[in-house]
Amino acid sequence: MTKSERPIPAKIEQRLMELLKMKEFDMQEVNWCRSTYWARRDDWHLILVACHNAALARTAAESVEVRP
Repeated sequence: MTKSERPIPAKIEQRLMELLKMKEFDMQEVNWCRSTYWARRDDWHLILVACHNAALARTAAESVEVRP
């Protein structure tokens, strides 16, 4: 099994699913991460953390806007 065929870590897979659910990533981006994760692991770590933080901030702002 080559590096690119290895499954990505469960924590990363979970983060991808969270980002997909939060509509920060679409399925094409999730698949791209899965296929390039091992070659670009450091880049992906930074990207996923930044996107997750942005999604959390966005959803927090949206929940404040909805409140009367």
